[in-house]
Amino acid sequence: MRTRNWLLILGLPASMAWSLVVADSLPHWFDPSEDCAGTAGDAAEGGARVHTSWFPPSATCDFGDGRVYDYMSQTRTTVFTVIGVLVALVVAAGMVLWVRSLFRTGGAIRSPEAINLRQRKFAHLTSALAIGALGSGALTFLVLLSLLVGGPPGMISASLIGFVGLAAIASAVDRSVGPLPSTAGQPGRRGASAALLVVLSAAIAPKFPEPQLLSVAFSAGVYVLTVVVQWSLAGRPSIPESDDTPATADPTAERR
Repeated sequence: MRTRNWLLILGLPASMAWSLVVADSLPHWFDPSEDCAGTAGDAAEGGARVHTSWFPPSATCDFGDGRVYDYMSQTRTTVFTVIGVLVALVVAAGMVLWVRSLFRTGGAIRSPEAINLRQRKFAHLTSALAIGALGSGALTFLVLLSLLVGGPPGMISASLIGFVGLAAIASAVDRSVGPLPSTAGQPGRRGASAALLVVLSAAIAPKFPEPQLLSVAFSAGVYVLTVVVQWSLAGRPSIPESDDTPATADPTAERR
């Protein structure tokens, strides 16, 4: 397995785990004052203003009159910060290597000879419709759940996990039933671009009046349209045909 795959496989789940642990160590969003009361004892009678920071992770409970308590110890803040930086570096390195791999050129060209392109295109379109609908629905649910239990870092981690996972699925489908002719690196690029558009469409769709239905339909439509464009671009010749006419041929041969 390539280095970038190991970095992403280890880094992305670790980032989600870090978000969940940090969120559990901070005052809960639904009643932070009550959590502060448990750490401050008799100071809880006056209520509290809670100040939280996700990075570096910290929380303080301010009861007024100079009564300020640290909800999270400095030692725990330091440990979470160091681990968070290390995890972020692993994820960043994996993402950089993955993006660089998408721009590789060369490799053998897969020919469309002896392949029914019409059936292949139909299979790609139907796969795009299903993946776009299911993928956007799962991604939206994962992001909202992660935001609820893991805060903003959890939402970011879930978005990256969903994007990378969807790109891997889209690339695999492209290799199986994608446009031809195609080089070894093109399915990865087409899959990543399609996944990016699906993620962006899923982020835009909830602003519509009926988010549950339109988010799925809109993202699926975006994926299908992307596949249509990719097939139309694949049909254009990228390498000019060479002139097979010998240099010594009779220049009047074509006119005869």
